[in-house]
Amino acid sequence: MWTSYSARHAAQLIGLPESVVRSCIRDGLVGAPGTVPAQLSFRDLSALRTVKALVEAGVPLARVRKELSRIQRGLPAGMSLAELTVEARGGAVHVRGSHGSEMLPGQLALPFEAPEAVAPVTGEVHELPRGTELPPAVAAVPATSDQWLQRAGQLEESEPAAAIDAYRRALRLHPECTEAWINLGRLFAETSDPHAAHDCFRSALDLDPADATPYYNLGVLAQDAGKEADAIALYRRALELDPQLAEAHYNLATLFDQAGDSRSAIRHINEYRKLTR
Repeated sequence: MWTSYSARHAAQLIGLPESVVRSCIRDGLVGAPGTVPAQLSFRDLSALRTVKALVEAGVPLARVRKELSRIQRGLPAGMSLAELTVEARGGAVHVRGSHGSEMLPGQLALPFEAPEAVAPVTGEVHELPRGTELPPAVAAVPATSDQWLQRAGQLEESEPAAAIDAYRRALRLHPECTEAWINLGRLFAETSDPHAAHDCFRSALDLDPADATPYYNLGVLAQDAGKEADAIALYRRALELDPQLAEAHYNLATLFDQAGDSRSAIRHINEYRKLTR
């Protein structure tokens, strides 16, 4: 008999934050994107264990998702990450084992790409857009708040601890920088420090109460902590400020489905689908 797992149940079994599981669903790494409630298979649990193992091996979560998505896109139809042996070694993601495909000749080394400025990945706490990269001569010795901010953005995928330090330096020079507070909070959330993340997002709200991003991010923290009523209120406030925030609709659909409010769940998943077509 085929058994399905909800995002929350899978998160509990694997030991990952529920927001990470939801984001993996949206990335297409597991399950079916845009489906509420989520129905994950045992094979999906194996793929999530791969995500956890890479993070525990020291690969930043954002890079894990990026690299695994790239691998997933190159797999033959019907093949899953769960069928591969993936490991982090020597600064690269390695895939071992062949399933008769020419693209997997025993071992495929996938070197990490250089960090790039990308749009926020849905399903997790959001970042704000980053500025342009610093010229090499300036990046070598950051001095101003803006230079530390840009340096932090360059370090996020390769050295998250150094990026946290750079954001802190930027904030010491410019405490009113909401971008630094939000991105620092996101890094804390991704490194399993929700209390520090919460304080950062609250600081951003104190500076700009009309910004939807920190409300959404606080909603993610509340949802992961099992505070469903708080999460719903925060997501709704985020949508009042930014009705185009598709991820808030998706997470609300998940929460309402868990609460047995199918009408609200359907309404929000439909809004999510409209915004992500």
